[in-house]
Amino acid sequence: MLPGLEAMPLTGRERELAALTAAVRSGRVAGVLLAGAAGVGKTRLAQEAAADARAAGRRVLTVRPTVGGRRLPLAALLGLLPDAARDPAAPSGTGQDPMPPAVGLVERGLRGLRRLVEGAPTVLLVDDAHLLDEVSATVVHQLVVERSISLLATLRVEELGTAFSTGPGSAAAGSVTALWKDRDVLRIDLAPLSDTDTDALVNLALRGPVEGRTLRRLRQATGGNPLFLRELLISAREAGVLDRTGGVWRLTGPLRPPPRLVELLRDRLAVSERVEQDDLELLALGEPVPLAAAVDLVGAASLEALERRGLLTVDASGQRRNVRLSHPLYGELLRADLPELARLRYSRRLADALDAVDIRRDEDVMRVALWRLDGGGTVHPERMLAAADQAAMIREYALVQRLARHAYDNGAGVPAGLVEVRAMLALGRVDEALTRCADLATQSIDDAERAEVAIQHAAALAHQADDLRAARQVLDAAPVTDPRWQEALTVSRYYLRSYGLDCSTMEPALAAYRAADTVEVRLAAGSAAAAALMLAGRYAETADLVAQVVPLAARHTGPSRVHGDSMRPAGAWTRCNLLDPLGALAQAEQTYQASLHPPDRAAQALGAFTLGLIALLLGRPATALRWATEAYVVADRLQRALPVCRWAAALRLQAAAQHGAAAEVAAAAADLDRHRGGPDRNRLFEMEVARGLAWHAAVRSDQAGVRAVLGEEIARHGERGAVGSAVLGALDLVRLGESDLAVRLLDRFPPPSNWVLGQLVVRYAAATDAPALFTVAQEFAGYGLPLHAAEAASRAAGTWRMAREPRPAARAQLFVEVQLGRTEAAATPALRMAGPLSGLTEREREVTLAAARGEPTRLIASRLHLAERTVENHLHRAYGKLGVTGRAELRRALDLAPGDDRVAPRPAGEPRQPASLREPSGPAGSGGPAEHPVGRI
Repeated sequence: MLPGLEAMPLTGRERELAALTAAVRSGRVAGVLLAGAAGVGKTRLAQEAAADARAAGRRVLTVRPTVGGRRLPLAALLGLLPDAARDPAAPSGTGQDPMPPAVGLVERGLRGLRRLVEGAPTVLLVDDAHLLDEVSATVVHQLVVERSISLLATLRVEELGTAFSTGPGSAAAGSVTALWKDRDVLRIDLAPLSDTDTDALVNLALRGPVEGRTLRRLRQATGGNPLFLRELLISAREAGVLDRTGGVWRLTGPLRPPPRLVELLRDRLAVSERVEQDDLELLALGEPVPLAAAVDLVGAASLEALERRGLLTVDASGQRRNVRLSHPLYGELLRADLPELARLRYSRRLADALDAVDIRRDEDVMRVALWRLDGGGTVHPERMLAAADQAAMIREYALVQRLARHAYDNGAGVPAGLVEVRAMLALGRVDEALTRCADLATQSIDDAERAEVAIQHAAALAHQADDLRAARQVLDAAPVTDPRWQEALTVSRYYLRSYGLDCSTMEPALAAYRAADTVEVRLAAGSAAAAALMLAGRYAETADLVAQVVPLAARHTGPSRVHGDSMRPAGAWTRCNLLDPLGALAQAEQTYQASLHPPDRAAQALGAFTLGLIALLLGRPATALRWATEAYVVADRLQRALPVCRWAAALRLQAAAQHGAAAEVAAAAADLDRHRGGPDRNRLFEMEVARGLAWHAAVRSDQAGVRAVLGEEIARHGERGAVGSAVLGALDLVRLGESDLAVRLLDRFPPPSNWVLGQLVVRYAAATDAPALFTVAQEFAGYGLPLHAAEAASRAAGTWRMAREPRPAARAQLFVEVQLGRTEAAATPALRMAGPLSGLTEREREVTLAAARGEPTRLIASRLHLAERTVENHLHRAYGKLGVTGRAELRRALDLAPGDDRVAPRPAGEPRQPASLREPSGPAGSGGPAEHPVGRI
């Protein structure tokens, strides 16, 4: 078992734990009740609070009542009582008539516990207080009332409903409930973990980053329940379906509850009547079931009874109220245990019930069609095809293929075949899809079908098979004479040409976009134009066009949907190049999350790739490495998703090199070599491939390789008008020490004059003196690009030091440290140029950075255990060495506002300069990064 799963980290409960420990320590309340569903972490929190009470010198007594002891008077407390108090035959010590048995037991319990807690402040921990027998509950209640103890109890919220029943434990439940209602006992309710906290818990438990789709599956399956989450993780690991690939954890198979969790769930779902079991199974198969249909199916009385037991919930979706099981795993377990004949019978009943209440929503068409298929009914092929379209809207591609295949087999023809092709592509079954396209081409009966089949076939060849030449040949071979469909084929040729770096398609594609009278053509034309604009560095125009095109794809399921899906990450990358990196990050994260539910692996891979691009520009190479790895792993599992595999491997190579992760560099280089592609490959992000190869050359100290790979690719891009990507390649030439070559190439292929980042790269390449380099560094910092700022300032510091100007060199080096405090650990050649701080001692550096952060002298002195006068003396000496007169001038020199907290102090013992690119930054032999990012950006 993984160490993190043996004792799950306590995550997402910080506020509750603080309130709990404060209440127990203060004594201002008589106790605390932790209420929540089974598995939400009540016991763990109570144990933490009990440990805190022990540390504070309090005695802690623990009681764990059981279901079996619920009918036995005083059973829960017997383990605490002295022997005399346990013996029901012990004399009462009075000459009066014996008390009634229950009263006598209460008295004995009170006497024994009072004697036990006498003289020492005591906390009584009662775990699962709802299981207390009636006598024990009365004893605990009385002790709390008289403040003999401080109560710390847990109870399940679903058990509180028994207060109105007459079964075992109802009186005890009433006593427990009375504590927080009437007796100054604080009640803290534990809700399930939020999605964010669940993700954090998974990452901490697995001790490494986790693929986004895996996180979503775990969130959906567990509903934020930590116990269920732990059990599912252990089960998945033992079953071999939770693997770590390239440093990223991911699920490779179905989640199956382990026996222990199944037993717990079955106990919770146990019902006394067969009819209730049937009702639960029926609702589990159909959830969510519209309330009106649910009433028709099982009756209002049964629904109310199941809801009272906490097994059902009723929620609102728009103007409709739906019934569903109260936890996702309840439905999973019931459906898994369902006999096949019962499944067929329930499917027919569900379809009839939904038809009876009038189908009003698109998703109803899909669900009824599926139930009719499962139930053995007959569905018209047109209705089946409509259901497949609805399933495609929510990316249920396995269902899409099943429905479309049924429609195709029953005479729906080429339209149904194309829907099935798109489902196959989304599922990664590329070879089957290409074969089906070839078959459909022979079955097409008119120009519309022939053109649609050719367009879909070409899209698959370009996006999955990575063969632009073959895609063009398919379009050219289509026997289409209708001018309208000829125009559709021409537009498809535009985006194929833009994928080959031909930016001359920009204007005709824009004209076609404006003139198009169908969504299909507009999406293809918009994609072609946007790709050409982005390659050309005309990012503002790209952003405007993307904003127009994305809404067109919202309800589109045809072959051009792939263009709409690609436009969303393109919009985020465009925004980043317009120097809004944080806005781009938020947009890319939203796009990535949308790819997870409903699931779309191709979109997930492209979204992760985009997040990696943005993270790298933001100076977060470890995070970029995590996203690039996920993009590669997801794309590699899709059959022949070659372009994204290549681009992701190249980005991973860049990030690993910049992070100083030698083993990751080697693995990424091998992956890139496997996916280099042929001469007619999709070249939309070919510059990222060249950048990856250049960083790999730099790791090997091969400057000739850096010049060759980037110089050739920049020239190739520039000659075809793709100067936007060329400029990004030139930026890496500068970073890797080839500024002269970058200047010559930028003179030949200048960026657009209104592209701010492009013009900044031009100035960076041309900067030869220290003041110019430092000005560029300040500009990079102002745009939120701290790693680039640190590299430029490092070059400035090195230049000033060579000119024997120690004061500006020291200021520049301190500026480097400030900027590196805003990045993740990086190891790039430019960072080695600054050299040591000119004359500042380690203590002077520490005090100066604290002052730059805006810390007052008193706080610095307290934190560093120094006298205030000593701090002032350190600052005075540092100011002289840096050539500044005080804090305000220091902050101006370091590009900081007062109170800026982004200057991270370096941990004690950490080397001042980054490690060599060729040194592994992880533990010996690990080859991985020392601090791999946990979770998402």
